[in-house]
Amino acid sequence: MAWGWLLLFLLGIFGGSAAAAQNDDTDLRAFYEAEMQEKDYKIAKAIVRGIEYDDTAEIRSDIPVEADIRYQHLILEILTGEHRSEVLTVRHTIEMIMPGNYIFKVNDQVLIRLTENAEREIETVKIEERVRDTSIYVITALFAVMMLLIGRKQGLKALLSLIIMVSLIFFAYIPMILKGFSPILLSVAISALAITVTLVIISGRHKKTAAAILGTISGVLIAGLLAVIFGEAGRLTGLSADTAISLAYIPHFRGLDYKGLLFGTIIIGSIGAIMDVSLSIASSLWEIWELNPAIPVRQLIRSGMNIGRDIMGSMSNTLILAYVGTSLHLIILFMVYQISFTEIINYDSVSSEILRAMAGSIGLMFTIPATVWISAALYPGLKKIGEKKHG
Repeated sequence: MAWGWLLLFLLGIFGGSAAAAQNDDTDLRAFYEAEMQEKDYKIAKAIVRGIEYDDTAEIRSDIPVEADIRYQHLILEILTGEHRSEVLTVRHTIEMIMPGNYIFKVNDQVLIRLTENAEREIETVKIEERVRDTSIYVITALFAVMMLLIGRKQGLKALLSLIIMVSLIFFAYIPMILKGFSPILLSVAISALAITVTLVIISGRHKKTAAAILGTISGVLIAGLLAVIFGEAGRLTGLSADTAISLAYIPHFRGLDYKGLLFGTIIIGSIGAIMDVSLSIASSLWEIWELNPAIPVRQLIRSGMNIGRDIMGSMSNTLILAYVGTSLHLIILFMVYQISFTEIINYDSVSSEILRAMAGSIGLMFTIPATVWISAALYPGLKKIGEKKHG
């Protein structure tokens, strides 16, 4: 743990110049930050209590879909906020050409954006989205319950480690990036800290935990190093996603290192699979060594490599298919427009996703021999035959 905080301290030294560079336009940053914090609207939940007018079911064969606009006049009761229990009528406009149109029914819940006048009365109302948080909360609770029922004590530890890892990302990683720290160095430091905390919680203070920590960190570092090398060689911008471009348009965030952020996300995104592989190998080798403490180091290494090869195929598929799944709409779009392979592979967005998958998978493969050799170095000298075994 101590060295994890040391990494964060060193990160502060290396990240200082970036933060200073981003603070050159202090006045402009302060202005936009104030503007973004002082919102002139409020968000509230509402429920559809009635529908005064609805022409969405009409058949209009004489109107092209591009020009077909429908309306619903919804009677809404506000469920949250200062205007709770207030009832109002809102005209909801529906452009039929738009996919995924929201056509509401009675008892549907919606998210509304409202503005107030000087007397704090509602002035304008706009429907933003359907309310979805209930279903998200339910499936999240189901995930936690299943983990506790099946994993019991280990499930509780896994939940705790997950909460810590998510907290590190939201309350340390992201705020420090926004302050101008190097995303790559920050990703390495946060990853090392998250890996250490997670594995210590799950497996305890143990030689196999140490082997898994060192093996995971080595694999993650290799993934990050490859991301930087080949990302620079491919001149990736880090701005392939619409969200990144939107962030870059905000004046006081234009100085963020978006390329470094791309490489940093590759490092963090590979942690889960790499940690799984490393811990599986370290634990398996520990069991082998406990059953036969006199096992030759060479045989232990051979066993570890065999275990790693069995794991490698499925875990590499997991990483690659995860990235393919998130890009499926883009792949379908390319096929529909019959874009050539040469064009596709040279797009920044496609190259970035391929780099994510390849760097993460190679880091995972490197983790196997790294964990095996680290385990072989640690386990044989742990205790002698005849001593009381502990775990």
